[in-house]
Amino acid sequence: MILEGLHHISLGCSDLKKSVAFYRDTLDFEVMEESGRYALIRLDPISIRLNHIEGYRCPVTNPGEASLSFVLDVDDFTDALQELETRKVELLKGPVMIEGGEAVLIADPDGNLIELFYTE
Repeated sequence: MILEGLHHISLGCSDLKKSVAFYRDTLDFEVMEESGRYALIRLDPISIRLNHIEGYRCPVTNPGEASLSFVLDVDDFTDALQELETRKVELLKGPVMIEGGEAVLIADPDGNLIELFYTE
């Protein structure tokens, strides 16, 4: 088998418009496609397909099981913390010291876990 690459990551969501707004407005994803059942969003080179699932709530509570992890520059990390506070996005964990930097854990509107971190 010869894979040509990763096309997208799929995530469930209960409210497609709310999830698209979160990823677009908070994490700066670009909306590539949208229908009533799914949206394909992109933060180059990552694409995520948000799939509408009635009543969906992410069952994962341990980021070691499954999470999206995004790296930031140290200065952007500080700005991101302020933006999360302004947007009233709850920090589930952190900031905590990690090897060479700091990390925070947040969740999207359906509880899909997202780590934001920097290393120096």
